[in-house]
Amino acid sequence: MRLCAFVFAGMIGFAAAASAQPASPDDYVWASACKDCHAAIYKSWDQTKHARTITRLSEAERAGSCAACHVTVGDRLFENGVNANVQCERCHGAGKAHVAAAASGAAKPGAIAGKPAESVCVSCHSEKSPHFKFFSYAALAGLVHPK
Repeated sequence: MRLCAFVFAGMIGFAAAASAQPASPDDYVWASACKDCHAAIYKSWDQTKHARTITRLSEAERAGSCAACHVTVGDRLFENGVNANVQCERCHGAGKAHVAAAASGAAKPGAIAGKPAESVCVSCHSEKSPHFKFFSYAALAGLVHPK
């Protein structure tokens, strides 16, 4: 039983770590790279507010602390805008290793969190947002996009 608890805890730790943003933007491939293998999920995501979060900010808000929740990596919009919006990797973790493994023919490329930890969502969906009213990970997690 202890071994099961240890393995389960390790799996949760891996999922949380995979969802955390690494320090380097070089580990990211951006949402357009996900589209080829995950077309239905990409199409569904593209219809959500997450796909347009940066457009909800004024220029002043983009330059301030609000941008951190409206971009995929970092706390500012990159000059070329490649990190705009809450893209796949914001929640599932950087995809460079995942894409490389899939390109090499790996049956299950891994390296990303299939189901992001609640802590990933509440890092933005919380009282720090000026528009926060309510957030329930359990109730809303399934509404983000289909599997």
